[in-house]
Amino acid sequence: MFSLLEQHIDESWWYHPGDTFETETEVEQRFQEEFGTYDPERPHMAFEHNEPLCQDQSTCTFDFKTFEFGGMVFWPKALKGTFKR
Repeated sequence: MFSLLEQHIDESWWYHPGDTFETETEVEQRFQEEFGTYDPERPHMAFEHNEPLCQDQSTCTFDFKTFEFGGMVFWPKALKGTFKR
């Protein structure tokens, strides 16, 4: 599975619930829907992973292994897979 991650100014990568898809093409389509008109240059990537990310709330990561928000860890996985921009 592939999830859309978009980068914030502090260089963290953010995931928003529902932004997981079967293909990288779907990730890019979602990015264009969400950011294409007002921030088309925002860094983003198709994050490939085997287990679903948290669907309860948005989370962020710096290392692509631990996804957290407000000091609470929601997805502490050391993933096997690739990370693509």
